[in-house]
Amino acid sequence: MVPNGWEEKRLGKVAEFQRGFDLPSAKRLDGNIPIISSSGVSGFHNESKVKAPGIVTGRYGTIGNVFLIDEDFWPLNTSLWVKDFHQNEIKFIYYLLQSFDFKKFSDKTGVPGVNRNDLHAVKVKVPPLPEQQKIAKILTTWDKAIDTTERLIDNSKQQKKALMQQLLTGKKRLLDENGERFEGEWKSGYLEELCDFKGGSAFKEKYQGKSEGDLPFIKVSDMNIKGNEKFIIKSNNWIMHEDLAIMKVKSFPAGSVVFAKVGAALLLNRRRILVRDTIIDNNMMAAMPKDICITSYLYYLMLAIDFAKLVQEGAVPSINQSDLGRFKIAYTPSHKEQQKIAAVLTNADKEIELLEQQLADLQQEKKALMQVLLTGKKRVVVDGEVV
Repeated sequence: MVPNGWEEKRLGKVAEFQRGFDLPSAKRLDGNIPIISSSGVSGFHNESKVKAPGIVTGRYGTIGNVFLIDEDFWPLNTSLWVKDFHQNEIKFIYYLLQSFDFKKFSDKTGVPGVNRNDLHAVKVKVPPLPEQQKIAKILTTWDKAIDTTERLIDNSKQQKKALMQQLLTGKKRLLDENGERFEGEWKSGYLEELCDFKGGSAFKEKYQGKSEGDLPFIKVSDMNIKGNEKFIIKSNNWIMHEDLAIMKVKSFPAGSVVFAKVGAALLLNRRRILVRDTIIDNNMMAAMPKDICITSYLYYLMLAIDFAKLVQEGAVPSINQSDLGRFKIAYTPSHKEQQKIAAVLTNADKEIELLEQQLADLQQEKKALMQVLLTGKKRVVVDGEVV
């Protein structure tokens, strides 16, 4: 059903697309004109092809992203740009295109691509210009809130990074439970003084994929090792005790810090703490804290290490136990100071997690708004009247 006062038109009569322009790297000259590819800004040039404001989306390669450009630009030939808005509100068209599933229009080839003629043929429902403008204004408000939250997250992450550099080197000392600054001497040494390293084990397929058992089995590709979680709590794979005896492997104890030791995953700076005895695969390694070190402190120490600097040369990135063990660090032997440092950094993590949840909520709310506003299921107030 077409909402009252709206019109159903082909997209080409609402927003007409045109293919972008070739611009080889050798012909690009220094300038401040953004070059827009299917994935966004990919460089700069001294000449523009399109006057702002404009809209660009991917033609092949990366498809599905829609960019609103507020300065003159050069759209590359991997993109499509809106040549004619047919007197419609540009920001309304921007949000309308954001609601599209461009993959439905992708060519059936090895490289994803979108044909502009297919897009032009799509039927869309369009409200009068005043309602377009009001819808765009509402959704712009949500975008501003999302942008603000994203900046707060970036700032919080930078502040945490700076805090880690100060706290984990002893440059900044905290106060103890009596309000006195910690004064114990820090030590210079190696990571192996605080923990033992050990790699995981390879398993035959018949021992994998069980939905229940005695011990969880974590693979480097497992969803439990992805994202921003600090602890590994769940598992999709389990091992029976009798299978452990056959495989001749042992579990890693709760409190161990695990991470990828081979492949691109090791460069993602992900560390996780085991909350129970767990089996890990041979693409992973565990750091098991010694008596001198508490788990939460070791976790942040490990998080501060840039594994990329320890990667061995070769086609596949990898690190070994000896390189990690001989990594030079400064550390406090005081458990109380370790606990305080870990507590401060944990609070920083919680602030980031709260902001990330707020961001996810805003994005979900905007998505829900787009679904009702861009279809006319929910009407807006224009000039004091609900349309």
